[in-house]
Amino acid sequence: MKAKYKSIMLVIGVAGMRAAGKTTVNEVAKEMGINSMEMRSIVVDMMKEKGIEITNRSLREFADDFRKKEGYDVVARKMIERINGMKEKALVVNGIRGYDELKRFREVFGDTFVLIGIFAPQNMRFARVMKRSLPEDPKSWDEFVWADEKEMSWGVADSFAFSDYMVINTGSKEQMKGEVDRLLKNLLRKG
Repeated sequence: MKAKYKSIMLVIGVAGMRAAGKTTVNEVAKEMGINSMEMRSIVVDMMKEKGIEITNRSLREFADDFRKKEGYDVVARKMIERINGMKEKALVVNGIRGYDELKRFREVFGDTFVLIGIFAPQNMRFARVMKRSLPEDPKSWDEFVWADEKEMSWGVADSFAFSDYMVINTGSKEQMKGEVDRLLKNLLRKG
C-alpha cells in the first residue's frame, strides 16, 4: 500500500491495554533515539482546554463520547495531523485503541506503518496499576475492570488481531526491554 505522507520512514504503532507495557516501548525507543507520541495526549489536551479534571472515569467517558460523536478513528485522525510534516527516521505512536484507528493509520502510512501488540494478563496489569498509582489510574478492581470494558468497547481486541508483531509481557521489565529492543532494531533494519 502506498503511503500518503512521505516525511516519516517508519511509523510504529503500539496497542495494548492499560499497564500492558506500552510505556516500556516508549522508553526503549527513546534510548534508541526514536521519538514517541501518545494517542491519549489528544484526549488529555482537549480535556485540559475544557477545564475537565482528568481521572480514570472522566478520561474514558470523554474519550468515549468524543469517539461516538466524531467517529472511532477521530483520535487517529487528530494524531496524523500532528505527525504530518515531521522529519523523523522512525516514530512510535503509542496507545492505538481500536480497529478504526488502526485502519486509518494503515490507509495513511501504508507499508511504512507496523503495529506492535503488547499483551499482559489482567491480574498482572492491575498489580502494576496499583503500584504506579497515576492520578488517572483506577483505584479499585471494579474501576479497573470498568475501564478495561470501556476500552474493549472501542475495539482494542480487534487491533490485537491485526498486529504485525506481538509481545507477551509476563516477565521482568528487563526482559520486556530486551525483547522490545530486539524488535525495534529489527524493524529499523527492515525500514
